[in-house]
Amino acid sequence: MLIDGEIAEGKTNARYGIAELYVEAPGVEVSKKVNKKKLIFEAQSFIFNDEKGAEGRVLKCRLLGKNMKSAPDSEVTEYLLNIADKDPQRIIDLYTGTDMSLRLLLIEAREKHVIIVKNKVFMYGDDIVLGVSEDSVIAFLKEKRNAKLLELIKRDTFPEMEEEPEEVEQAPVKAKIETKVSPKSKK
Repeated sequence: MLIDGEIAEGKTNARYGIAELYVEAPGVEVSKKVNKKKLIFEAQSFIFNDEKGAEGRVLKCRLLGKNMKSAPDSEVTEYLLNIADKDPQRIIDLYTGTDMSLRLLLIEAREKHVIIVKNKVFMYGDDIVLGVSEDSVIAFLKEKRNAKLLELIKRDTFPEMEEEPEEVEQAPVKAKIETKVSPKSKK
């Protein structure tokens, strides 16, 4: 830190002379480096010890905004390790976060145009504003009062997951017909 100047009456800038101040705390700088290395090591261990293996790492890349489905596992791992070196907390949050399913739903809904971005605003349909960033949309969808809206988004994004009541009712009828037909075929 440099303090420059001398005392002068009547001047707008009072000056006090030239002096340099140094604050020496060698332990502080080293502890910052060690803490950074610990975070990087923790992030790398999450990547290498992914419970789902290569499939889990590809999923994490997708959550980071990069689709690497057809890339070999070594490239996917290298990409995640590069991010861990630059921003280890981002990787740690990715693996320890509780909102991963909502983030995946948001990605799928955007790909299927269920949620669209108009003028940098995430929207469901033409009139329901969800937020201006992915984090704000996630926070909006986490709220209990928006549970019905979340269910609508899930249904529109994954219509094949919805069970139709007609199919459930028809299954016992087919079973009864098969039992009636089988004794006739034995005669």
